[in-house]
Amino acid sequence: MEKIHLLITRCGPVWRVRILIPSQPRPHWRAYRVAEYPTPEAVVRRCAEGLVSGHENDKHDEPYGNGEEKVTQHCLPLRVRWKCWGQLV
Repeated sequence: MEKIHLLITRCGPVWRVRILIPSQPRPHWRAYRVAEYPTPEAVVRRCAEGLVSGHENDKHDEPYGNGEEKVTQHCLPLRVRWKCWGQLV
């Protein structure tokens, strides 16, 4: 089972998420609108869905959408651990 670590912070109208995957050398960053995902739990569910689906980029994460998808293979089940730091000023 691969453990995924999420750090969620809120910057104004946006949730910023740092995704740490131990098997990959650098963190991934995602941003989600608070209007669409009002709670940290909703953001965690959205991130987990994106990781399980195997698509590294989707239209929500890439606003200009070039029509390409990078596919990531996850062989193992995922265990997601997360922490929310609240509002950053």
